[in-house]
Amino acid sequence: KRIILLRHAESKDIEGMRDHDRPVSDQGRQQAAQVAKMLKERGWTPDLVLASNSKRTKQTLDEMAEVMHELADVDAHYYGSLYTVAALDGQTRDHIVECLLEVCDDARNRVIMCVGHNKGWEEAASQLAGQAVKLRTASAALLQCYAPSWKDVLKL
Repeated sequence: KRIILLRHAESKDIEGMRDHDRPVSDQGRQQAAQVAKMLKERGWTPDLVLASNSKRTKQTLDEMAEVMHELADVDAHYYGSLYTVAALDGQTRDHIVECLLEVCDDARNRVIMCVGHNKGWEEAASQLAGQAVKLRTASAALLQCYAPSWKDVLKL
């Protein structure tokens, strides 16, 4: 089983715009394409996506799908709560796990990608990896575990 924890691509800061509505920048589009290429080359094509419902997260996935065409047909679930919880200390990992277990299937889902925001994504990646993980924009933590079920992977 594999989990990809991906931080969204770089976004624009536009005065007066809600953080949730910020779009991906031109550099962010390039970043998203690069990370998609890297994941594809490594054979880490997700079969399930869990993502924040922010504009920049959706645009990151759209840009990635231009390179990783399989992504266009992947079952994707967008959660407002993944946007909100990323700002709260130490709660992101448990919430990602909760969302993941709601929708994943042990037989069907082998690679799950979770797309969201710092600081929560770094905290969750660090907790799952058992070591400090830094996630810049459009960077991913690739976590792999040999286990029969997602509950075993997540040590529940």
